[in-house]
Amino acid sequence: MADKPLTIESIDVDNDHELDAFTSHVLVEGNKLYRSQRDESLRLGIIDDQGRLLKADLPPDMRDDDGADLGG
Repeated sequence: MADKPLTIESIDVDNDHELDAFTSHVLVEGNKLYRSQRDESLRLGIIDDQGRLLKADLPPDMRDDDGADLGG
């Protein structure tokens, strides 16, 4: 398995060792993404350091007014 990439297409989901390795990989990458997005939200002032939402404003194209096209 060392030469095999860890993707959902490449692993044998019936092989517990491969499935565990893939799950670990997904969790590591997911945590990286979470930290990156949390840092960006903090930087933009969207959340505070406790993760509480600071901004509730929607962008202009998402507001419910006459000029908004909500796809309907």
